[in-house]
Amino acid sequence: MKELPFNHGRLAFDFNHFEMNPCLPDQLEPRIQYFRLDENGLGVRPFMGFESMCEETTANDYCWLHLSGSHSDDFWKELAKFMELSDEQLKLLRSPHHRSFFDEFHDSVFWTMHRPSVGEFVEAIEVINFFMTDNLIVTRQFSHDAAFTVTLDRLMARGEALGDYTLDRLSAHLIEDIIQTYVDVLKVGGTKLETIQSRIIKHPGREELMLINRAQQIIWIFLNTVWPIETVILALSRSRSTVITEKGRLELSYCFDEVTSVVRMFETYRSMSYNLMDVYVSGLGLRTNETTMILTVIATLFLPPTLIAGIYGMNFQIPEVHLTFGYYLCLALMVGVSGGLLFWLKHRGFLEFK
Repeated sequence: MKELPFNHGRLAFDFNHFEMNPCLPDQLEPRIQYFRLDENGLGVRPFMGFESMCEETTANDYCWLHLSGSHSDDFWKELAKFMELSDEQLKLLRSPHHRSFFDEFHDSVFWTMHRPSVGEFVEAIEVINFFMTDNLIVTRQFSHDAAFTVTLDRLMARGEALGDYTLDRLSAHLIEDIIQTYVDVLKVGGTKLETIQSRIIKHPGREELMLINRAQQIIWIFLNTVWPIETVILALSRSRSTVITEKGRLELSYCFDEVTSVVRMFETYRSMSYNLMDVYVSGLGLRTNETTMILTVIATLFLPPTLIAGIYGMNFQIPEVHLTFGYYLCLALMVGVSGGLLFWLKHRGFLEFK
């Protein structure tokens, strides 16, 4: 597997070309968060080194290391020695990946997922790697975005209720956090689609056509991102590795149901985006019909006066021309005929005044 450079750990949207481009610098400040799961629940611990972790951790304790930013080669060598990782396993953990996938080893499991960054609009998609052994899980994040913050606060607030938790159940909560970000994307996307539809109904134009195209491209990108996550969770729930317990498989199956619903919603939104094109074409048709109707009515209203003016403009003697009020009589006749025609069109329902 080709190793991607560090800056591919977070991909930002290029709305001009509908591409995902690396947006991280070559180096970021390295950060390490150390959590321990014991009978008292999930708590934060200061990271003083791997030797200190070995001394503090008992047989019934579980550890979680969350790594972000760019770490030195010496740190990765120490981590590989501490976890007894092979070169291939270390490469999987430290590097970003094109897509989400799952890999299983004799005493550990690895998987990677793509997590969207959601604010007022969807900014980017970042890569998060997971490596789990019997008593240690390492999550590798490349940016400094606040991943897992909400889930972490909720788990820490449960205190001793997490005393019987295992790492696979903890990882299920972390996976659920990633799924929730896609739910947030769906909320933002649903509002955007409704806004686009309202704009199309009011005024279908070139800008609205570009918005439809952008929505279709973004939804397709997210479908290609979330489909592999569904496969990863299914593989985790069916894994026979000893690091995944029966309770863990049960919670992973719940995650699989959730991500399946998310995939279906993205497929629904994709259908909606294509339906927007039909709405756009219908809106253009209505605008064309209204324009044609207005031009037709104008031509119809001016036809009788034109006919009357043509008749009285002929180069021979017409009796009314020599009358004292003949000129005004002709003007009144033109206005009367056009006004009567306008009233008749309105009465028959061919015209609607707004």
